[in-house]
Amino acid sequence: MNTSIRKIYEEGKVVTPIENQLSFRTNEMDLHLFETKTRTFGFELAFDEISLITMLSGKKVMHFETGNSFEFLPEESLVLDKSQAMSIDFPDAENQNPTRCMALIISPDEVKDTLLLLNEYAPKVDNSDWTLDSSTVKFENDIILSKNIEKIILLASSNSEYRETLSKLTTKELIISLLQSKARNLLLAKTHSLSGNNQLAFAIEYIRKNSDKNLSVEEIADKAYMSKSTFHRHFKREIGVTPSEFILMEKIKKAKFLLKSTKNSVAEIAYSLAFASPSLFIKHFKTLTGLTPLKYKQQI
Repeated sequence: MNTSIRKIYEEGKVVTPIENQLSFRTNEMDLHLFETKTRTFGFELAFDEISLITMLSGKKVMHFETGNSFEFLPEESLVLDKSQAMSIDFPDAENQNPTRCMALIISPDEVKDTLLLLNEYAPKVDNSDWTLDSSTVKFENDIILSKNIEKIILLASSNSEYRETLSKLTTKELIISLLQSKARNLLLAKTHSLSGNNQLAFAIEYIRKNSDKNLSVEEIADKAYMSKSTFHRHFKREIGVTPSEFILMEKIKKAKFLLKSTKNSVAEIAYSLAFASPSLFIKHFKTLTGLTPLKYKQQI
């Protein structure tokens, strides 16, 4: 968790050890920071409007009336409908290890304006509309969404004279990154089922099936029946990274699997995934994972 956000929690007055609430408001949003410092089960909660819920530290177990239950961990989010009832367990919360999360309620008008803006100037590749759908399905925050969540918390809790002006801009930015993150998670999770009628899903499926080859963006764009520039623009907009970055991420993902499941050497894995040299493979692996392939294998 960002140290500045941790400081906001530490300076807040603790009224109750279970879901103690710090609240901040701007014209565009209501921000609530929750903290639980004692192990608790079956805590009931609901919000009056559609809300973005993001875990910051610790663990919750979420239960919904639909029967959907799951662990809720840091860097994961939910978009919940208004009055969506939930029952929450805090199995690990304690005074020295609090469970912390954020609930952000964004002005419906701000959401509507941002959706209109996106649908007019940044349409999806399949021409479907951008929508902020609520559900009880969690998704992983990407780097951009995480940074925007941090930014909105620090801004909402500040006393800056430009707070209201910056809030409007930052809220739009957050909504856009939230939509992008949800679209990305949907495409990556349901690639196979969507690949028949979604060009980006088809491209992702093609990259995954051919991660052992030396793929070019031109080749994949051609397979998706798009020009290179159009493919690059839509891919970055909806997935959050460039096609080249995604190809590399999939190769490293496959490399991690091979390091876990085979006795192949680092050089053998590098060449099997079409890297030009073992040294280049090691460089990319460390950039994306923070470890060399050998250190990764030793940790396993």
